[in-house]
Formats: sequence, structure tokens, C-alpha cells
Amino acid sequence: MPRVSVIIPAYNAAATIAGTLDSVIGQTFQDFEIICVDDGSTDRTRAIVEQYARDCGDRVKLVEQANSGPAAGRNNGARHSTGEYLAFLDADDVWTAPMLERTVAVLDADPLLSLVYCNAALADSEGVALDTSLVGKGFDHPPSIHELLTRLWPIMPSAALVRRSGYEKCGGYRDELRGASFRFEDVDFWIKMREQGPFGYIAEPLVIWRFAWFPKQLKRLPDYSKALHVFEAYLQERYGVSAAPLVNARTRAPRSILATIGLKALRDGDRRRARAAFARAIRVDPYRFKNYLRWMRTFLPDRLAQNLSGKSSRRARSGGAYQE
Repeated sequence: MPRVSVIIPAYNAAATIAGTLDSVIGQTFQDFEIICVDDGSTDRTRAIVEQYARDCGDRVKLVEQANSGPAAGRNNGARHSTGEYLAFLDADDVWTAPMLERTVAVLDADPLLSLVYCNAALADSEGVALDTSLVGKGFDHPPSIHELLTRLWPIMPSAALVRRSGYEKCGGYRDELRGASFRFEDVDFWIKMREQGPFGYIAEPLVIWRFAWFPKQLKRLPDYSKALHVFEAYLQERYGVSAAPLVNARTRAPRSILATIGLKALRDGDRRRARAAFARAIRVDPYRFKNYLRWMRTFLPDRLAQNLSGKSSRRARSGGAYQE
């Protein structure tokens, strides 16, 4: 029986799934199994995973389901798994080689922890590094339940290792929280897992999280317009708090990362990429006046534009792009 079950839900992930699988196979910690859940893909995702299963034997398993969303895929993968610890890796992200070794050691050392998570380095949809990390100042510690209920905490599914006993006790991911109009199943899951015990945090970015909406769009940008109505009733009933801060922060997150991409491009002298990133940020949030100013900055002379972007770019490189 493997110590860790790595569960990878995949929907039309042919462009990225091989890199994701390679990053797991190349781990310094090797006591794991991989369960890849094909969520009704219509591209070559299934064929690619089948080839890995042939090459790796029983270590890689393919599970198929009708398109049901990532929450259902993670739960389905967990049902087919046997590991003491569960890792839910998205099919467009990659781990650095010591990811499992470092996170397993933390859970082994403290049986009270329900999960451990790490910081994440950001890359664009083509895998180009953005020279920044996800977790910024003020978020660089394991959250309390109050913090999870009142602030959108920068934990990515790909960055966490979960104790199976806690996963089973809390009921796993809520399958009904699915679809592009919601996508709050991860926030809900962190809250439920925090009820099972404290979290551990590793400041080192051991995962590369791919921003799937720039420059190429690998996924449909979620529409959170219905999220407040659905999540509000749940949080009010269970915890007596409003979902508005979490929903608003999640809505702002893509805009913030696009701004980070644009500022880096402007600092590097790539006006075309900067202009495209700021333009996309404006489409995501047309009421964010600062991004109009940034977009106009791309028409200034190079030196002036770079000087004006220097302070913002340095702040972005220090981390916290998710909270820009």
C-alpha cells in the first residue's frame, strides 16, 4: 500500500498532462500511486494517460467519468485510492522534485495536522515563470478557522497534502459546488479540513501553479456572479458569517495576476505583452481604474514606463500576486 495517493482530475488537459505526470514521477519521495481521473475529455488526455499507465505499470491508474467537474473528479479518485495521504494535483500544474518528501515529513512529524500546504511559484499558461509567488505578507502562516472564513487564503489544491482520515471525516469535496459559475469547492474544502485539525505551512514554493488564462486561454474564466447567493446561505447557516469577502477576493484574483504579468512585462520592456495583460485585466474588471493607467503606461517611452513600473514590479516579485 503506497503512503501517498496522487489524484489528478483532468479535463481536456492534453497540452499539459504529460508535464504534470512527469513532475510526480520525478519526485525524490517515491512511495506513491497516481490516479488520473479523466473528466469526460474530448482531446487526447485519455490516450496520453494510458501511455503512462503502460510505461509505469500499476503505479499509474486511469479512472474515467462523465464530465462532472474537478470536485467530483477528486472524490472519485480518492475512492479508487489506497494511500494514507492524499494529494490533489491539477492537470496543468507541476511539482518540484522535493514536494512530496517535504510535505510527507511535516505530516509524519505532527499527527494533529489535518493537512500541510506550501507556497507556489506562478507561471503563465505557456509555462513561462512570472518571477513571483502566490503567498504574500500577512498570509505567510497557517490560517485559523476565523481567517479562512473572513479572508481568501492562498492555498491551491496542487500545493496541499491531506491526511486521508481528515478527508473522510469531513466528507471530501462537495460535488454540488461545481460549474464555471461557482468553483468554490476548494474554499469550502479548506474550511471543512480546518475543522479536523490545524494546518502546516511550508514557505518554499514547491509547486508551479499555471495561470490558465494568459496569454493562451486553457480554461474558461469562471463567472462568480452566482457564487455569493449560493455560498452566502451556506456560510451564514453553518458559521454565521458572510461569504462576500471571499467571493469578492476570488473575483479580483485573476485581475490581480494579470496586473502582475503586465508589470513584469513592462519592466522587461515587452510592451506588447504588457498591453495585452492589462487589457485582459480591464475586461475581467472594468471598474479597476488603476489598470487603465497601467495600460496607458505601455505607450510611454521605455525608460519612463519602466521607472514608473519599478516599485510595483518589485512588490509583485516579493510574492502575493493573488492579493494584488
